[in-house]
Amino acid sequence: MKNHILAFVVLLVSGTAYAESARTIRATELQAQSQSDAATLATLPENTKVSVLRRSGAWSEIKTVNGQAGWVRMLSLRFDEGASGERGAANPAGALTNLLSSGRTSGTATVTTGVRGLTEADLQRAQANPAELQKLQKFAIQKDVAQAFAQRTKLSPAQVEYLPEPAPLQQNTPAFDGG
Repeated sequence: MKNHILAFVVLLVSGTAYAESARTIRATELQAQSQSDAATLATLPENTKVSVLRRSGAWSEIKTVNGQAGWVRMLSLRFDEGASGERGAANPAGALTNLLSSGRTSGTATVTTGVRGLTEADLQRAQANPAELQKLQKFAIQKDVAQAFAQRTKLSPAQVEYLPEPAPLQQNTPAFDGG
């Protein structure tokens, strides 16, 4: 029994020093902290090989092969697959996590960010922001690239109709006209 516990502790300790291997999926800003307004240390080109040291929310702390370290958005990374085709297969901590979480997850994760609703006053105060539009345009891709991705990942098209216009509000309904 002692040997099993010792092996488990060794597995955990060795797993803590392991960094997952990943690549950037687009040109990505390397930031000093895990915050969108943090100082930008560098811009990593698409397909830059990195080691993910740890994760915090939607951010990953990474180190490049030439020693640059900082934070990038997790959605800017594609994790390399292990020898068995599963992410984390070569990682002792990842293998342990897979073992302990089997049956509870599908092995995939989705990261979402909450968005609050906009009020009518927010929409009235809205102004164009050309700098943000330029940032957004960095993520644009050509139609043929998007179609190739959709075919590769077996996505299928879906037509989504616009919602109907809401009926106008009536000002003098029987409940409010004093009758």
